[in-house]
Amino acid sequence: MIVQAKPRSLSVKARRLRREGYVPGVIYGPQVEAPVHVAIREPDLEELFKHITRSTTLEVRVEGGETYHVFLKDIQVDPITDRFLHVDFYVPEPGRKLVLLVPVKLVGTAPGVKEGGILEHTHEYIEVEGLPRRIPPYFEVDISNLGLGDTIVIGDLEWDDELRPLHPLDDPIVTVLAPKTVRLEAEEAQEAGEAAPEGEGAAEEGEAEG
Repeated sequence: MIVQAKPRSLSVKARRLRREGYVPGVIYGPQVEAPVHVAIREPDLEELFKHITRSTTLEVRVEGGETYHVFLKDIQVDPITDRFLHVDFYVPEPGRKLVLLVPVKLVGTAPGVKEGGILEHTHEYIEVEGLPRRIPPYFEVDISNLGLGDTIVIGDLEWDDELRPLHPLDDPIVTVLAPKTVRLEAEEAQEAGEAAPEGEGAAEEGEAEG
């Protein structure tokens, strides 16, 4: 994803920029000598945030200057108007691992849900540690083969030395739970089964005494 920005002089107040339809921002990182202050058109940011996550690598092109490969670090939003107030972009060190939350995107329809099961999405985000070039914008998880009682765990995703999860590998991402009525029927049947031997045992003792 590409973001067009223009240099911003700190002598220009942020309020004035917003009135002109721009959002102030800053680009920084361990390899950026000094923070780069920029301004980005508000409509461009609105469109951008429809398509990215916090783990999406972005390319910010500064007019008359450099191009930076960044991650979205922070975004400030007015709590009343929901308009963007400020945006921070972080330039990572290429060979240094980052820790980020990567969202999980479910695709497909689980057959178990069609059978009356309940889809439980346990991990909507997975915290990972990895090299910037290996961190995906999201994990796509196909649930089209999940039947009743089936689970996809974190260990089912692809991992390597350059990208690893910061959760146990057996943590569930998504499960198709049996509906409550099925569970209640099973519990009632189990309770009835456990009660029957006691009754039978008492009858047998009575018969033996008689």
